[in-house]
Order: sequence, then structure tokens, then C-alpha cells
Amino acid sequence: MVAACYPRVSGRHHMGSEIHISLSASCLLQPLPRQQSPIALLDVPRYVAEELEVRGIQIPVQMIRQQTPQTLERLRDEADRAQCPCLVLYRDEPLDFVADGEKSAQVLREMGKRARLLGCAEVAVRVANIATASAQIAPLMKAALDGLQRFEVNLLIRPSEDPCDQPDAVIDLVRKIGGFHIGAMPSFANAGATGDAQQSLRKLIPYSLAVEATVTSLSKAGVPEDESFDAHIDMLVQLGFSNKLSIDWRGGGNWAQAVQGVRAHMMKKLGQGDPVT
Repeated sequence: MVAACYPRVSGRHHMGSEIHISLSASCLLQPLPRQQSPIALLDVPRYVAEELEVRGIQIPVQMIRQQTPQTLERLRDEADRAQCPCLVLYRDEPLDFVADGEKSAQVLREMGKRARLLGCAEVAVRVANIATASAQIAPLMKAALDGLQRFEVNLLIRPSEDPCDQPDAVIDLVRKIGGFHIGAMPSFANAGATGDAQQSLRKLIPYSLAVEATVTSLSKAGVPEDESFDAHIDMLVQLGFSNKLSIDWRGGGNWAQAVQGVRAHMMKKLGQGDPVT
């Protein structure tokens, strides 16, 4: 681990020595079973805290697209009231700094502005051409990151799955950008796509302020059927990871029940008490 490249935890949501279980909220863009529309935006924090029993949300940009600053501030207030803070604002579509650096930088600035309104400590993005053009991308991202600092927001790189970003390429980009406000947000899905999931996580965790615990299916007992899920959780504990671990449900069926099952399994694996009382 290179200390100068490891992001300093300065946000108000750092949870000390325990892993903080949160929710990657893409699943909330789908309606609940037997309902016509997704949960209303301002009801999301209360629902996540009370029904899913999770205390913290990673917000996908599509959830807040076209919302006014006033609505985002109201969402932050509702999150504070529910004790379920907005933690990370993330984007799925990769930014292409090679094809259009200014447009990509503008997207980052807008994400930083919205993250600040939501109370998020980080924004997380995928980046195109990491393996082939990091020397070109790094100075452009460093300049964009400098612009994020006025919003007091850190930047996390989300490794892509298709095409798959290898951990060494992500680390190389993080090191080239440098500083205390850049890091990674790996996922179990990306780790699996690399061909050596455990080694990928082992490399990236020292640079990570958040990890996405991807799950695609559950057994009848409510246990993740993904072959390496438990091994990945054990790896995080062994490496002393003590930041945000988000449930990233990508399966079908009743997503609310699935999240509840994954959460219960993770709490048991981590030996944590119930934070919702």
C-alpha cells in the first residue's frame, strides 16, 4: 500500500473499526412485487432503514436524475432523520476521458455538486480505457478531482466488468492521480470477472473506501448462492477492511426479500449486532 495514494477518510460517515453494511440502491429503481411504481424518492431512506434494516445508501445517478437541488437537500434531511445516510453517489456508464475529457470532467463536477447536496462523502465512477491510456487519463482526472475538493467529496474508481478492468490497471491509475482523495470501489462481480477474484480483492482493498458485495441468487434458506461470496467476506475481515460494504443485489424475484436475506447473512458472518433498534 502506498500511503500517499490511499484516500484519507474525512467524511462524516466513517464508522470506526466495524464494516458498515449499506445498500447499493439500484434495486430500488424497480417496483416492489405487486406494485406499479418504485418507492417514492423521499421515502427511500425510511424504507431502507425500517423495512430492509440497512443503515446507509449508495445512490445511483439515475435515481436522482432531473431532481432539483431542493429535492436533493430534502432527501438528505430524510436520510438524516431515518439515520440512513446517503454515502456514495455512483454512476454505471463509464466516463471516457480519452474521447471527451471536458465532458467527462463536467460529469464529475456535476456529480460532486449533487453528492454534496445529498451529504455523500464520495462519488464513484467507471473509467473507459484504464488499461491502455492511464498516462493520458490521469492528469485529466487529477484536474477534475481538484475541482471536486470544493465540494469536500472523494473520488472512487469502480472497476468495470465488461470489458473487465484488472486490479493492477486500477491501482496504476489511482497512483498516477495520487493524493488523499482518490481510491477504489471494487465489486465482487468485477473480482470474479478478472479470473482470480481473491487476488483481485487482495490487491484493491488497501485502496478502497467502499466495496460492492454483488449477489445474483439466494438459496431457499436465504443464503447467497454465489460461489465465492463467503470467501470474499472472510477476505475483507482478514485484511482489516473497515469501511462501506454495500449489498449489490442483481438477481430477479422479490428484491426486498433478497436484500433482507443477504443482510441477515452478512450480519451473521461479520458477527455484528443489529444496528436498527
